[in-house]
Amino acid sequence: MKKQLILFIGICIGTSSFSQNFQNLEYLLLASQEDQSLLFKEYLNPLVTSVNFGMGSGWAHTAKTHKKLGFDITLSLNSFFIPSNAKRFSTSGLTNITSSSDYLPTVLGGNTNETLSVSINDDSTVFPPNEYNATFIAPSGIENELSLNMLVTPNIQIGIGLPFKTDLIVRYVPTTSSKSTDISLKGIGIKHNLLQHFGPADKIPLIDLSLLIAYSNYSIDYDFQKTSSLTGVSQRATMDMNNYTAKLLSSIDLKLITFYASIGYSKGISNLSVLGSYDLSYNVAETAEVIVFTVTDPLSLEWEKESISGNAGLSFNLPGIKLFADYTSQEYNSVTVGVSIGIR
Repeated sequence: MKKQLILFIGICIGTSSFSQNFQNLEYLLLASQEDQSLLFKEYLNPLVTSVNFGMGSGWAHTAKTHKKLGFDITLSLNSFFIPSNAKRFSTSGLTNITSSSDYLPTVLGGNTNETLSVSINDDSTVFPPNEYNATFIAPSGIENELSLNMLVTPNIQIGIGLPFKTDLIVRYVPTTSSKSTDISLKGIGIKHNLLQHFGPADKIPLIDLSLLIAYSNYSIDYDFQKTSSLTGVSQRATMDMNNYTAKLLSSIDLKLITFYASIGYSKGISNLSVLGSYDLSYNVAETAEVIVFTVTDPLSLEWEKESISGNAGLSFNLPGIKLFADYTSQEYNSVTVGVSIGIR
């Protein structure tokens, strides 16, 4: 399980091989600004996609709302099937880097020993006019650490019944530290019964229809300073991932089993900032001398992800406890399993 949580908790299980691979990411700063952005964005893209889809999943396993002050505590695990195109990215877009390979692994890809050669012809104020060269090893992925070619992300939440056949759902994990990384999670959702607004439809037995609107945020703060091979001060990377989800839920609630389905829209907005100062060493082409430039707060990136999803599942209803499982069709298809304890 520990290895499966590697990506979800944002690079923060320090004993994992992913943590070791993440330590190599600072060498990407040797690239030109355009290549930096491409390398960081393509390498981390599956992480951002998976976490965003994970935040939009597991909010409901029935369209039925609680009675007033009814509640449940739910733990779910979302297992994503990793598509082959999420394991590598093309090097064709690199402008100042040469590589013997047409593809490099993403964070979900395999191992690599590929050496990237940087050649920057720069006349900016950062680099005095000249040609600067450097080499570094491309970061590897963690494909060998994943079981069944799947990535698992967990969610824990509390739901409580409000008036007007409405549920308030809250996700919250306080800031938690693990070696070089601090993470936090918060989220809020509203599930509202729709059939009550359609007169006789609200009297149809066993069938429910609801609208779910939810927001989640993961914040990750990684301390480069503890592991970086580049000298500098206050080296850290922060990632802020936000997900907005809207779903139309339907369910047939029998005594011992519930069949449920949904169709939804999810949007994720994520930001990465590499902060602090970094001393970058290059060989000067004309003289072969080594020269060091210091860059401060060198990188800021943003991802936007959108997805339409369809979901179907079932829940086994035992006294005071529900066991559920469902399948979601989206960009990264997933299976969710979970347990819910509460009083309706």
